Parts: sequence; C-alpha cells; structure tokens
Amino acid sequence: MKRTIKGTILAVTMLFTGQALAAFTAADATKLETDASAAVTRFKSQTSGAEDLLNHAKGVLVCPEITKGGFIIGVESGKCVMQVGGKPVEYYTNRAGKFGLLAGIQQYSLILVFNDQASLDLFRTGKREFEIGVDASVAVAKVGAGGSLDTTNLKGPIVAFTFGDKGLMGDLSIEGATFKKLQVE
Repeated sequence: MKRTIKGTILAVTMLFTGQALAAFTAADATKLETDASAAVTRFKSQTSGAEDLLNHAKGVLVCPEITKGGFIIGVESGKCVMQVGGKPVEYYTNRAGKFGLLAGIQQYSLILVFNDQASLDLFRTGKREFEIGVDASVAVAKVGAGGSLDTTNLKGPIVAFTFGDKGLMGDLSIEGATFKKLQVE
C-alpha cells in the first residue's frame, strides 16, 4: 500500500513539474491569451454582474485551466495571464502543494480580481513568488442561484472566483497557491 501511495505521488508530481519546467514561448502566450479570453467570456455569460465587476477592476488574473490532483499529498499547476484594462500584460505560472485528506483529480478556471492598485502592484512587482495567504488574503466569492454574485466579499482588495469544475477532488481551497512571473522566450 505504501508503495502505491509513493508511486502515485511521484507520478503526479512529475506530471505537474514537467509542465512548469518547459520553456514559455510566444506561441504559448498567444494560446494562453485565447484560452483566458474564452474563460472570461464563459464567466461573464454564467454570472450576472461579472462584466461590471471586471470593468471596475484594477487588474484581473485569469487562469483558464488549473489542474489539481493527488492522494493524501496533492499538487496543482496552471498558467495565467494578467489583464490590465482588458489587455494582457504579463504571464504567470500557478502551483501549490497540499497535504491532508485529498483524493482525486480536478480541473477548474480561476479569476483573481484586484480591486485596489496597492494589491495589484504588490502582486506584479514582488521580488519573489506571490503566495496567497502570506502576501495577501483573498476573499473567495460565491456565485449564487441563477448565476448572481454574492456581494458580501466583492469589495475586498483581491477576490477569487473558481468555476468550470471538471473531475472530483476533495479539496477546493486556493490558500497556499503561489504565482511566479513567466518570461516569454
């Protein structure tokens, strides 16, 4: 049993780290921008009030596909594009390690809305990776019945939305996720 668990952890870790070590090219950036645009369109069409929220944001980080998986020990990984004024300005990789009661594999989209300039500047100009829960707390907003936004958390400095879940995973937190700026090669 221990051998199976170790093998599973090793395989999942190799899958996600291989993705993170590959060079990020101009073609990758173009595809990421296209995927991010589609994710934003999907979010706006499914969520009443999303367009107004995104239009008033100082910046929006769009991660069109984050993959999370594991058993007891899990990892997540994905690529994101920062949009300021609706235009792509930077690219990031997202990753996190988790430990606890985890089982399964899941893919989802993530949008971080930066409501104030100080939070956006901290995210974009940090000298190291930006970590949720350490560098800033993030309010996780919920989409209610009929696709309406829960307005309780929408005024926080950074608000997170997850949507488009596929698969099954016993954990859906973004705490501990890190973001590192990618250089286009």
